[in-house]
Amino acid sequence: MTSVEENPFAALLQEGSNSDGVSHKLVEDVLLFTLNKASLASGLCLADVVVDTSEQSLSEDLVAHALFERLMLGETGQYAVGNASPEALESRALCYLRGAFSRCERIQSEKKTDCSKVLALILNNASTCMRQPDLFAPQSFTAQWLEMFEQADEHDTSTQEFLVRVACKVVEEDEPIEALGALKAIFYPLLTELQKLIAKENLITVKQNVFWILGFFVRDKRAAELGELLIDFTTPNPKAKGGEYMDTLLGSLLCISILPKTQTAKYEFFQELVGNHTDSALWALLSHHQHSIFLLVKQLLVLSPETKKKTLQWIANCLDSNVSRGHLWSSINLNLDQTVHSTASDSFMTGLSAVLTRLCAPLCVPSLKVLLVDPTYCAVQDKDRQAKGVSLLKAHDETCLLPSAEGEERLTAEKYNFVTEIFYMTHKCFELANRPCIERLTRLMRELQNTQTAYSELLNSDPNNELTKNLFRMMMEQMQQVLCIRNTLSEPTNDTSMLKFFEASAIWLTEVAMLPRESYEQCLDKRDFSPQVFRNLELLSDTPPFVAPYMQSVPEGIIDNISGYLNFCRRLTGDQYIDIYFSAHDAFFKMILLFMGSSGLVKNPHLRAKLAEALEFFLPSQIMGSNRKTFDTHVFDNHPDKLKVVRSLLNVFVSIEMTGQSVQFEQKFNYRRPMYAIMEFLWTKPEHVQCFRDLAIEAEQNMDAIEPPIFLRFINLLINDAIFLLDESLSNLEQIKQLQQAQDNGEWNSLSHNERQQQVTNLQHLGMLARFDNILGRDTINILKLLTTEIRSIFCHNSMVDRIAAMLNYFLLHLVGPRKERFKVKDKKEFDFDPAQTVLEISHIYINLSADDSFCLAVSQDGRSYSEQLFGYAENILIRIGGGQLIGDMSEFAVKVARMGAQYKEEQELLADAPEEYLDPIISTLMTDPVVLPSSKVTVDRSTIARHLLSDQTDPFNREPLTMDKVKSNESLKLEIEQWIQGKREAARSKS
Repeated sequence: MTSVEENPFAALLQEGSNSDGVSHKLVEDVLLFTLNKASLASGLCLADVVVDTSEQSLSEDLVAHALFERLMLGETGQYAVGNASPEALESRALCYLRGAFSRCERIQSEKKTDCSKVLALILNNASTCMRQPDLFAPQSFTAQWLEMFEQADEHDTSTQEFLVRVACKVVEEDEPIEALGALKAIFYPLLTELQKLIAKENLITVKQNVFWILGFFVRDKRAAELGELLIDFTTPNPKAKGGEYMDTLLGSLLCISILPKTQTAKYEFFQELVGNHTDSALWALLSHHQHSIFLLVKQLLVLSPETKKKTLQWIANCLDSNVSRGHLWSSINLNLDQTVHSTASDSFMTGLSAVLTRLCAPLCVPSLKVLLVDPTYCAVQDKDRQAKGVSLLKAHDETCLLPSAEGEERLTAEKYNFVTEIFYMTHKCFELANRPCIERLTRLMRELQNTQTAYSELLNSDPNNELTKNLFRMMMEQMQQVLCIRNTLSEPTNDTSMLKFFEASAIWLTEVAMLPRESYEQCLDKRDFSPQVFRNLELLSDTPPFVAPYMQSVPEGIIDNISGYLNFCRRLTGDQYIDIYFSAHDAFFKMILLFMGSSGLVKNPHLRAKLAEALEFFLPSQIMGSNRKTFDTHVFDNHPDKLKVVRSLLNVFVSIEMTGQSVQFEQKFNYRRPMYAIMEFLWTKPEHVQCFRDLAIEAEQNMDAIEPPIFLRFINLLINDAIFLLDESLSNLEQIKQLQQAQDNGEWNSLSHNERQQQVTNLQHLGMLARFDNILGRDTINILKLLTTEIRSIFCHNSMVDRIAAMLNYFLLHLVGPRKERFKVKDKKEFDFDPAQTVLEISHIYINLSADDSFCLAVSQDGRSYSEQLFGYAENILIRIGGGQLIGDMSEFAVKVARMGAQYKEEQELLADAPEEYLDPIISTLMTDPVVLPSSKVTVDRSTIARHLLSDQTDPFNREPLTMDKVKSNESLKLEIEQWIQGKREAARSKS
């Protein structure tokens, strides 16, 4: 035996080969070295390096020193004995220790041997490697960990356990900040390498072991510091621009998509436009990739309070730095330099949206944890964010459903839970990610259509022209972009998650809006305003009897997102049609009914009009211009609140016109189009037709109410719209005909190239306007025709009858009269101009109202368009266009109109010399029911002022506010006029 003088390790040997030591055999089996030259064990013999001993039990200190010496060996081969395995010869410290750890675990479980002392030594040395890597230079522990991670598989739990135990040991032996610093020094270079690899990959080439490696950092709560390290690594500086989030590790994963990684990169997929316009293989890859990111983020959220806080902060900061994506110009000027560098790409944002939507799964049916979402989240001011657990930045600045008074402090809860946070973040992300993409897709599809039209025209005239080839290339590029965006947005797995999330959001919106007063008062006491339970109350009125003040904190974006999503689904072509399961129909339908018709819940008329657009999704008939497959819905027949739909629809129809709630003219008609489609559909259901009838009766009973009845305002606007649209259409068609004639006559040949191009542009623009006006004008006339089949008396009320008669006469004259040739353009179909159909519909309206004498009289008294020849012209046209069955009724009507006109003419001649004070000052006709206006004190006829107030609720003489209930009957003047008329009639009778 070696003396202490010769070898300092000998003292350790003498310290005790006692029962507290470590078995020499265990050292040989686990650490794969021996200190006994006579041992037959294969591995390394360190007797010359440490000490030569045949003792069966070695002291802990001796094993510790021996293990350290083993780790410091540069060349292990020279110490090999027997048939030494590669594990025994392993010279890389951490790889060797991980092997020893694995063997130790196996022996402990198989032989039930106590290996705790050897295990402790292994972990101590691994911790030393991590905290003092310079001792082991030039070894790279980063590379060693990466190799260990890559070689591990799902059956290997040992590598994960080794990592966790080592990380815990590092944390245990150092101050928290130093420990995290030591771990970062080793793992940051590993994560950097990983990020470089990810940056080179696309959706097809990305390797799944990336997620496997990252999983090591987030799988075990005992080593939450590893997760903290990962989220710290992927977090840019606090003032980072939106685009800089793409350069992070998490960002580089989110950028992998069907769409290009950056705004300026080329589109990679759908280069060969053959076969289907969808790719199920790409969808599967995208779904799997986004699901892997979701699992990673989910693990970060559940790992520890610190990783949860930092992950939420990462998402919140990312959304805030990309807020400009939600601005209108962002989706239009995509390639502006400042936009490219300041905001993240579509691929990144839609990836983040997919991850957040998956995180919201517990909020959806059947769990419905959405009922724990607090509606006051957006009332929290920045100074209180941290204390109340609000991560989202500038939530306080969101535009909400109802306005709050200047300087008014809105209600807030005591604290906000994770469910509330993730709900609002997901909605904000959809607003900044999917909605700009949907807008971009719509714009691209329009551009593609224009390119296709231009290409088709050129192909017929000059197929080999260079411009034709360029247009073809442009068309292919645009088609590729359209398909990439559309396939990204409609990937089925993600779409199902999104649908469920929006269904849950619709349920939540309905529940918070209809919360009973007593429940709200309980919420006030608890300082928690979430609905908690699913009450599913019936809609009893346009606006719930109690509207909680927290509706001033519910952001408009939630309703906007749901509407945007349903409208996008509606526009998808048949093979991509997204089916909405029946239970979601009810939730969406109820939410739309509740908010669409109530300005008491939604101040913004644009938003309510968008809900009407969303309602169009549920029409079972095919939508014009869409290849959507027909699908059946039960909501209009079976939903408990179905009979509210007509009133709700009329409410929103009139609100986009009323003073203070006006919207741009063209936009107004875009909103009206889906409303017409819904009304036309409702007219096929007898119970909904009855709702229209009931509203008409209600209107007739309240003609002089303070606020004009909803149905009266509705038909007044219908007439306004019809007049404007058909007038504009005819004017544009007249100009189109003139331009077409000039072109055919060769007048353009003398023009310069630029001037000729300008004329072509003018022609296209006028054509677009005419088409737009014709489609909507036809829809408007069609609704009037439907209404007059069942409802007549209100159209013949004295405040309405002159307008509808004048309108019908005006259009009939232009479409069948002597000057109809002015509108005869080359290709009527190109402009959706169908005068024959319009004449048929106008004729139907005449016949529908013909039984009413006041209507017949009003038709005859329209001095602008009526003449005794008018209906003769109409009969000639009806014969030609297949309307022969209407001729008999029209002839009878024409006779009646002429007779009543003659009678009226006699009467008017009799009353021609009426004193000026008996004449209405606005339209200069004899008053029959004079009333005095309260502020201007002017006397007018009741029907005249009633008609004026339908469109403008002010006194026409001084612009002061005025409602019908404020006007006073001028009884004495009425009696005076009646006596004067009576006297004239008696005088005429006695003369005859």
